[in-house]
Amino acid sequence: MKRVGIAGATGLVGETLLRLLESSEYEIEDLRLFASQKSAGIMVSFRDQEYEVKELAVDGFQGLEIAFFCLENELAQKFVPAVAKLCPVIDKSSQFRLKDDVPLVVPEVNPGALSGHKNIIANPNCTTIPLVVALNPLHQEFGLKEVFLASYQSVSGAGRAALEQLYYESEFFVLHRQPDTGESPFPVQIVDNVIPQIGAVDESGFSAEEKKTILETKKILGLAELAVNSTCVRVPVTVGHCLAVTCRFEKAVDLAGVRRVLQKAPGVVLKPDREPLTPVVCRQRNEVFVSRVRAGATANDLNLWIVADNLYKGAATNALQIAGLLLKNSEGL
Repeated sequence: MKRVGIAGATGLVGETLLRLLESSEYEIEDLRLFASQKSAGIMVSFRDQEYEVKELAVDGFQGLEIAFFCLENELAQKFVPAVAKLCPVIDKSSQFRLKDDVPLVVPEVNPGALSGHKNIIANPNCTTIPLVVALNPLHQEFGLKEVFLASYQSVSGAGRAALEQLYYESEFFVLHRQPDTGESPFPVQIVDNVIPQIGAVDESGFSAEEKKTILETKKILGLAELAVNSTCVRVPVTVGHCLAVTCRFEKAVDLAGVRRVLQKAPGVVLKPDREPLTPVVCRQRNEVFVSRVRAGATANDLNLWIVADNLYKGAATNALQIAGLLLKNSEGL
């Protein structure tokens, strides 16, 4: 991978991807960075060189091996199909994730989904990724039947403006003053608070984030009939998403067997149950961390606590792993 483009290079995920590329073994010969008009012209450092961020344009991707898109749905819908005519695109938006002809890929779980791709590969939701990395090996062993989850998602999952809002409100909080939330990307105050909805709530009562975790989990695991119960909550944490998960399996589960499976599972780090596993532990790490492994209400139930860095494995790391698979597959042709 020598000729790479990043759309959304000045956002949190784009910046994280750039830093991961910088520390990787890839010999990048042609790096092109793109963003919206308001960010065009910014200079970005990469391996002791300065690169100017260009305004997003389809022609800018001519001759590249791969393009990473870290943009919102509207821009992804406009540019991804056109850029995909020039090179493979790994897209972080939710615009194409559920389309039948677009693979939704977590390399530890369904690498085979890349077969026959049409140059658009969807990078899943930042909560769905750690969930399926932890659940897939358990499904292979015990047969997953139903999932109950509650997520506790950091503000960085909503982008830079959300992160800056938390910082801003925190300054007021320590001064015992009420922050101004008029320009906030959140519907209510986030500091010293939790918000029990992420994204718009539809007529059925489900938030956009909850629908993502439900539908994406089914697609990635290849379990169309899987029952997924989801409640997604925004919490005043900078980086790191957490999930409290109860799994119901076809078979009875034994905790020793569960731990053996998780210890061998690709991309999973099993932590001691009595050692507090928090977002701080996972930051700038590429793995999915699991703890609090314990029995559920029935012999077929299992409880887990899952934590991951939403900017790393939940976004940029997963995209880079997908790129590695694409490169490997092309070399094997």
